[in-house]
Amino acid sequence: MKLFITFCILCHSTLCYSLEFIVRDSQTGAAIDAEVLIQTINEAELTPKQWKMVKLGQALPAEVNVIKQHNALPQDNFFPLVPDPHLQVINISAPGYQDLKTYLTANSHIPITQIMLDRLNHNHPSSTKYEQAQISGNLYDQATFQPLVEVAVTLSGDQFYQQVFTDQNGFFSFAKPLPKSMSLTVEHKGYQSQNRTDINTSSPTNMIIDLKPGRGHKETSMLHPLIGMHDSQIDHQWLSTKVNQEPSTDSLSYNKERPSGAIFLEPPASIRVGFNGAGGTCCGANCATSQVYSLETYVQRGLDNEWIASWDADSLKAGSIPYRSYGAWHVINEVYTGYDICAGPCCQAFEYTGYAATTSAAIATNGIMLDQNGGIARSEYSAQNNSWDDPNDGLSCTNTDLSCGDGSIGSPATGWPCLNDAVSTGLGCFGHGRGMSQWGTQFRAQEGESFAHILDHYYNANNNPSNQRNQYASTPVRIESIVVNEKVVSENQLFTIDYTIFNAAETSHPFGPVLLGASLYDGNNDYSDPTNDLSFQVNQSGTTILQRPFQLDTDITSNVYDLITAIYLDVDNNNQISSIDWLLQVTTQPAALIVLAKNDLIFRDSF
Repeated sequence: MKLFITFCILCHSTLCYSLEFIVRDSQTGAAIDAEVLIQTINEAELTPKQWKMVKLGQALPAEVNVIKQHNALPQDNFFPLVPDPHLQVINISAPGYQDLKTYLTANSHIPITQIMLDRLNHNHPSSTKYEQAQISGNLYDQATFQPLVEVAVTLSGDQFYQQVFTDQNGFFSFAKPLPKSMSLTVEHKGYQSQNRTDINTSSPTNMIIDLKPGRGHKETSMLHPLIGMHDSQIDHQWLSTKVNQEPSTDSLSYNKERPSGAIFLEPPASIRVGFNGAGGTCCGANCATSQVYSLETYVQRGLDNEWIASWDADSLKAGSIPYRSYGAWHVINEVYTGYDICAGPCCQAFEYTGYAATTSAAIATNGIMLDQNGGIARSEYSAQNNSWDDPNDGLSCTNTDLSCGDGSIGSPATGWPCLNDAVSTGLGCFGHGRGMSQWGTQFRAQEGESFAHILDHYYNANNNPSNQRNQYASTPVRIESIVVNEKVVSENQLFTIDYTIFNAAETSHPFGPVLLGASLYDGNNDYSDPTNDLSFQVNQSGTTILQRPFQLDTDITSNVYDLITAIYLDVDNNNQISSIDWLLQVTTQPAALIVLAKNDLIFRDSF
């Protein structure tokens, strides 16, 4: 029997809430035997820096006064939460999983229902079947979250019909190839049946499905709302809600190009997503429950609800960065009470079904956000931002400022200056004109643009920033120190440079690949060694040391040299630094190296 702890609070009316949550595997949905430590803290005693540490999921310093702490003991996998007039910081850990921290505000009437943990290595328990599957998933009882075994799962489509049964873990899979669009039906005695239609099979799909005990039938279309923009299937309500978001009220001042590279911004470790009472989408401040995810799982699983999973990889990568930044901004800025962001399109659309294409895109940009004036940007975007309202397309353009004209995007009235966007020419506006055009990312990717170029185009006008269009990609890694293994060297010598790198990105997946650049400069001449601009993946959090060799040329002149080192994101994955790669950080060490003349060993031997 589950233990329920209930209490009543007054919030417009007297309501009762069950304060208990379950910890689940973020890939499979399986219940986890976790350890939960709850610390009670007086929020009023926290400094702004300490309060930000809570939001980022960082460990609090020892001087923070913890009123009390205790381990929550589970009953049938459910962890009770006792209401408290103070802030409760919740620390969740389990063997084989990444630790996660979240919090419950004082006297919160928004209960946490689920906390999803990421595996350390992200291996799926049924990895072989999972890798071979085009559609896969796990089924659970919605009341107990126990796996449902021997459940009939049927997949049907164009001259296709196949039925499988779930295994002991509730897992099912359908091997590829499959027709383009499919319907999946789940039927089990004693449970409400489910039918998911319009499943796009262009990318492998993974689902977690919780079946509700009882009778009846639930049907859900998985047709992406943006797909129907130009035909009769368009979901007008979804799109209208999406593009009518309030504009950003951030400062309109801006920074010019940053010669030292990207600004380091640490992403929040987790995000609290608001849902309605039945676990479905909600809008704005009207959510009744919350679920907690790592920020990266939120991006990996949610991106396909904004971008179409069958779009080009660079379109998806470009979209993953503002998706992450928009979510992270909400974590830091406390827009709502009891959760960070709603799961509905009036915030940022989110549903837990995941596609391999969007997951891969999010992994490729792990931890990268947009910064505006040194802080996380509220990175806006919408479906089609062309500044022309086609009178014949049946779409309601929500950008009331169309002064930029056909073939351009922008909304000067809200701080977003006009920007040439020829790929949108002739397409009717269905967006608010602010930030990135989602369809524009696909058109540009199809023309061969990299995700880095697409992002810079929409958010800083290719390094011509003004007003709100002054946002740049941030970096979650930075150089902590540089050490040269020899201070005095001779021509044609090979020496080694140690880069101590700090990584704040989630380490369930690596950050990178990064390229380690280095050059020597004596005020007149510079020397580089591009063959040793090696590519690395940063695989652990905190600090790690990466070694880069440097081969001196035979024609280098004897002198004292500054050492210039840099790290780049290898945007095109070609293992060499090029103009397309993102400069993350550059450092200079004055007089770091002495190069001796040929056969000059006197100073090397120190006499």
